[in-house]
Amino acid sequence: MSKTDEIVRTLRREIEGRDILEIGCGTADFSIGATEFARSVRCIDIDDSRLSPEIGRSSAIFERMDASKMSFPDGSFDAVFVYNALYHMRDEWDAILAESRRVLRENGAIFVIGSWKLDRSLMDDMFGDVASNDGFSVVKIAK
Repeated sequence: MSKTDEIVRTLRREIEGRDILEIGCGTADFSIGATEFARSVRCIDIDDSRLSPEIGRSSAIFERMDASKMSFPDGSFDAVFVYNALYHMRDEWDAILAESRRVLRENGAIFVIGSWKLDRSLMDDMFGDVASNDGFSVVKIAK
């Protein structure tokens, strides 16, 4: 089982039966794994150069989109996930966070997940002392 699959299974309660969005998806491995449990999975990135070919064999839907200017209607998702992408979006984080909150439904949450050293260090700097789980960190931000 890959680290990504392990993280998806750890967060299963936050994914199961929900409409979710992954922003800054890169390869989209998290989104592909989440399709096993979620009602629907959308994933976005500014480009598709790293996108896994597995995306075409999954029910996840990828769109090229800037996370600071999403085209989704208000209240489209139950949860938004940022998986190993915080470091890449750190300069636009405030705008991305505002957009993520906009597309969340009432009682939704944003999950920032880091298994890479750069993301985990940045998470500690941005959110305080972040608890780690077996090689990865998770921060839950309420809408």
